[in-house]
Amino acid sequence: MSADQRKELANEPLNLMAADGPTNSAKGDKDAATWLPPNKAFRCEYVERQTAVKTTYSIWVTQAEHDAIKEILEACK
Repeated sequence: MSADQRKELANEPLNLMAADGPTNSAKGDKDAATWLPPNKAFRCEYVERQTAVKTTYSIWVTQAEHDAIKEILEACK
């Protein structure tokens, strides 16, 4: 990504969420295969937002992340 694209991604409203320090630290740069919000009621929205951002910015996903996203979204129905 170019510097402008990285800046746009960093400021993407769907990518910005308020979180307390410990939760933010636990998440770090982990994907849906390795971290999900501890609040299970928020997981559907979190994964939907993450998927929208990845689609908008053409960000790839690993097979493990794909499988985790699919499992979460199927449970949201």
